[in-house]
This record gives sequence, structure tokens and C-alpha cells, in this order.
Amino acid sequence: MPTNNNSPFAKHPDDLVIKFVANDKYMVFSDGIDSFDRIYNIAWDSVNVYGRQDAIQTYQSTGETINLSWPLKPGTSPDEFNYQLDALVRLGKFVRPLYGSENGVDRIVESPLLLIKYRNLIIEEYNDDNGTPVLTPLLIAPNSLSINYGDRAREVGEVKSKLVVPKRISISLSGVVINKTTKYYTVPVEFTPGEDGSEQQKSNNRNTLESQGR
Repeated sequence: MPTNNNSPFAKHPDDLVIKFVANDKYMVFSDGIDSFDRIYNIAWDSVNVYGRQDAIQTYQSTGETINLSWPLKPGTSPDEFNYQLDALVRLGKFVRPLYGSENGVDRIVESPLLLIKYRNLIIEEYNDDNGTPVLTPLLIAPNSLSINYGDRAREVGEVKSKLVVPKRISISLSGVVINKTTKYYTVPVEFTPGEDGSEQQKSNNRNTLESQGR
């Protein structure tokens, strides 16, 4: 699979890269991450039937969400820290939709989807169909962004223009994963007509995992 060496993910393979899909703007964080959670939420429709010991469980869907937190170590010079503060304001724009103006009226053009990648940890797929490692960014619909400026601040700069600079800034981001590739097992399925004329689905359970090679 070809690699786009001009992408920010290829240029910064060892950093946390967050890209705003709507306008291709991106941010790079180089201080590592604090934690990363990947959560799978399985939804079932539960139906109680008279005389049955347990409710009938019918599968509905499997959702995937992530929680990510990482630090930002403020710079020691006023110019560097002001640049970082401006970057954090811009990060807040990443979780807002892209607007367009038509006849003097602003309207939403695109939702605030994000592409995220951090080394070999925060990625979408580990291998392609041929078993070759492919580290593609994770696409998410963000639902929460938190920036904690901390309480251990210090003053830097000249007496008349001192800046309050925290020791450490903690950033947290949560979102729903939008899968771009198949993430489930498949098996050969045979459909045969039932006695009432309907089709009944049959599968070879023996091949359930063998066909996947795992």
C-alpha cells in the first residue's frame, strides 16, 4: 500500500498528530501521552417472554469509543508560551464544525471529524489484507475536549508584563470511532429454502476462525 510521505502523520511518526479533516489543518504534540482507552459498547435488544427463564437477547450493534489524555509542557519564554496558548485555542476550533457563508448567511459545511495517530498505538488497522503492517490514523467524531491548565503556575517575563505559566497542561479528548475498514469475522454462508418457503441461513462453523487464519 503506497504511503503519502507529505502527510503530517508521515512527517511526525513519533509524535501525537491530530488532523482536522474539514480543512486539512493539523497539530503536533511532542510530549507523549498519559493514557489511552479503547472501549467497545455492545447493544442488545432484550425481550422478556412469558414462561421463559431468561430474556431473549437480539444483537443490535457494536460501538467503539476512545479516551485519550496527553500533556503539554509550557515553554519557558513568553513568545513560546504565547504560541502554545494560541495553539490550544485553535485546538478548540477542531471540535467545532466548518462553516461556509452563502448570501451573508453562515451555515455548517462539514462536521468536526478528526484523524488521530500516535506511533503504533493509536491507529485504525495493524495489518492489511496481505498481513503487511499498515499504521493508518484513527477517524473519530469527537464528543469531549478538556484542557486543564493546572494550579502550579509561575510568573515569567519582565516585571510589567509577566505571564502566568502553569507547570503542566493536561489535555483530554474523547470520541466515537468511525471504522473505515471491516472489523469482523466472516464465514461462507449457504442459504437453503425452508419448509415454509422461506430461506434458512446455514454456515460451516468449522471454518469460522480457520478462514481468518487466526
